[in-house]
Amino acid sequence: MSSNIENRVTTLEQIAQTLTQLLVRADARMDQHDSWIQELGAASANADARIAALADAQIRTEEALKRLSEAQARLIEAQAHTDQKLDALIDIVREMRAQR
Repeated sequence: MSSNIENRVTTLEQIAQTLTQLLVRADARMDQHDSWIQELGAASANADARIAALADAQIRTEEALKRLSEAQARLIEAQAHTDQKLDALIDIVREMRAQR
């Protein structure tokens, strides 16, 4: 019977040793997973910052395009006014030549 108890104790010691090794490995994996989670969090924060910067750039681009469109509209209007004055001047020159 003593041998049976010794075998059981030996088996329990081996089981305890195996469980200890498994816990150490699980702890190492947990540390690795925590590290990955922290890296993902940092990457996510970086992505959020870059998206915010892109949104700001888009807003500035839209504002610049609006100002450009307004300036273009004023330029078109000024060109039309210049064309009218040039047409009037051409008419005056033609009339003066016709009178000679």
